[in-house]
Amino acid sequence: MDIYKKFSFDSAHFLPNLPDDHKCKRMHGHTFNVKIYISGPIDKKIGWIMDFGDVKNVCDPIIKQLDLSLIHISE
Repeated sequence: MDIYKKFSFDSAHFLPNLPDDHKCKRMHGHTFNVKIYISGPIDKKIGWIMDFGDVKNVCDPIIKQLDLSLIHISE
C-alpha cells in the first residue's frame, strides 16, 4: 500500500548575480508544495501502514526550517 501526505511552505530568495534590471535580482518569494510518499505493508494490528500524525511529526522540523525563510544564493 502507498500513502502520501502533502505539505506546503513559503520561502524567499534573491539572485544577486543577475543584471540590476532583472526582476529576480530583488527579493521575491515562492510557495513550495511537497508530497511525502510512504510505501509498505498494512500492519494487521492497526490496519494501516503508518499514522499520518507520525509522518507530520517527522516532517514538521524540516518544514519549519524552510517556511518563511530567506535563502541567499552567494556569489
